[in-house]
Amino acid sequence: MVPVLVAAAVAAAGGIGFFVYKHWDEIKEFFSNFLTSLKEAIAKKMRGIANAAVIVGEKIKTGVAQIKHKLFYKEEGKWMEETTKREVTEEEVPPYIRAKIAKQEADITQEMELELGMSV
Repeated sequence: MVPVLVAAAVAAAGGIGFFVYKHWDEIKEFFSNFLTSLKEAIAKKMRGIANAAVIVGEKIKTGVAQIKHKLFYKEEGKWMEETTKREVTEEEVPPYIRAKIAKQEADITQEMELELGMSV
């Protein structure tokens, strides 16, 4: 009986891990595609214009987090901010990022650059 329960627990944990992994890949793909197209647009539109970007995450309510890309640039002498958001369940976010965003909005640019294999 105990081996059956252990096997069921391992299978359930594996299923949950697979679910998180599957959806995290979708999130990474979304940001990878978004950043690639954004970089192309910036290269065309903002040639010579000061700009910077960051990826932040935050827990917005129990069980829900937001991953945001923030683009800052200068237009007519003023700094502007454009934010693109993706709302996800906390279970879709890897534990090391979830821990970082649990209490407040946090810069996760470095983690996302490693995940995406590209610079933001």
